[in-house]
Amino acid sequence: MLIAPSADFYWATGAHARATERLLALVVPRSGDPFCLVPRLESDALAHECPWLECVAWADHENPLPMLEKRLDLSRRRTLLIGEGFRVTPLLALAERATCRPAAPAMAPLRAVKDAEELQHLAEAGRHADTIVLETAEFMRPGMTEIEVARFAIRRFEDAGDTEAWAICASGPNSALPHHFNSSRRLEEGDVVILDVGAYTMGYGSDITRTFWLGASPADAERVYAIVDDARRAGIAAARAGVACEAVDRAARAVIEKAGFGEFFVHRTGHGVGLEVHEPPYLTGGNATPLEAGNVHSVEPGIYLPGRFGVRLEDLVVVEDHGARRLNHAPIDPTLQRVRG
Repeated sequence: MLIAPSADFYWATGAHARATERLLALVVPRSGDPFCLVPRLESDALAHECPWLECVAWADHENPLPMLEKRLDLSRRRTLLIGEGFRVTPLLALAERATCRPAAPAMAPLRAVKDAEELQHLAEAGRHADTIVLETAEFMRPGMTEIEVARFAIRRFEDAGDTEAWAICASGPNSALPHHFNSSRRLEEGDVVILDVGAYTMGYGSDITRTFWLGASPADAERVYAIVDDARRAGIAAARAGVACEAVDRAARAVIEKAGFGEFFVHRTGHGVGLEVHEPPYLTGGNATPLEAGNVHSVEPGIYLPGRFGVRLEDLVVVEDHGARRLNHAPIDPTLQRVRG
């Protein structure tokens, strides 16, 4: 198995590696010890982080592929499991020398079940997100741009010591776009505003969504909000070890469909969160994979009414044997969620 710089690389080694045009790969042979093929300018830093790992350094004037070919005896047409993150040129070169298959079926199940330390990091990340989504709601006022609001959230994550923070602020009709790009649109009195924010705390992600309105709520907003909240509750109630991912999606979706808004719930109910904010398990129709204790995933139903507004509510949960435990506790209450201009 070959693992490029990625979340898989960090999970397997505990070290950070930079993805560049220079080939860097953790190599896990079928037998024998792993080693890392690494550019010379990166080798000292990696050796410092991973003194247990053999680093096979190559200089800029060398071609690392023949080194790898010799080390793995690829003349015998081996099978290679290739991890995420490889660039096209080395990937095609490897495919000429060996049978290449994705490493995800081997790696994803290992990463999907979190151990106690990982769950502690994810819980702390959730606490940061709870605080910051509410601080951001208190900060925003009519006249501010979406970009201003998003920047505030990102700064607060950075102040908390988190990394790679991101924020979606979708206001008014933009809230009907599930993955809206922040714009210069100014918030207005009566807007519905979706705040979807997160960052990495000690390397582990947070992801929370709350929906607010500025001043009086638009027509139908409170009804739609209540339906989405019921769907969120149903999705969380359905999640437990042994339940198929698609069953959780179906439980949340059924609430929205029964209320007559099924066509306006346009995405899956959830996704795994860990070293990446989007990773297995994926809670979507057609995914019969059973949840396992230690999985962490989002439950985030939404209703999006084109040209009017959208509502999404998202919590992360830890799957346990007899249910799911929430990692997010920021209030979900239409009264509490009103932000006055």
